[in-house]
Order: sequence, then structure tokens, then C-alpha cells
Amino acid sequence: MRTIRLIGEIQAAATLALRVAFTIAVLVLAGAGLFIYHKRHQFFDRDPNVDNHVPVARHNREEEILFVWTWLTLVLLGILYQVWSA
Repeated sequence: MRTIRLIGEIQAAATLALRVAFTIAVLVLAGAGLFIYHKRHQFFDRDPNVDNHVPVARHNREEEILFVWTWLTLVLLGILYQVWSA
């Protein structure tokens, strides 16, 4: 009986910590996305040092970053929803 009570107390204390941690993680990921969006021309524009640096290659590189960032954001939002709804 003691073990069950101990697990219940740990769960009650850990729930708040998980909520705060995942909220901070989502905010950091959103901030990183905004930073990359703000600096997108610096990151994804033409590089004069690269041969055959065509617009299609730049667009593909930008899409890769966007897909990965979107997937990570959706995963963290799903976890955040589960943590806050518990």
C-alpha cells in the first residue's frame, strides 16, 4: 500500500514539472522557427561560393527545414496537449 501512495505522490509532483518543461520546449521551438523565418534570406539565398546553386536547390533545402520543423512542432504540441489534459 505504501508503494502505491508513493507513486501517487510522485505523479502529482511530476505533472507540474512536465507541464512546465513541455511548455518551455514548445516556446523554444516556436522561437527557433521565428528566428529562422526572420533570417531566411541569410540562410537560404544564393551563395556565390557554390557552383550551380540554382533556385530549385535552395527551395528544396528550405522545404526540408520547414518539414522537419513542422513535424517537431506537431509532436511537441501533441505531447503538450496530453500533458495538460491529464
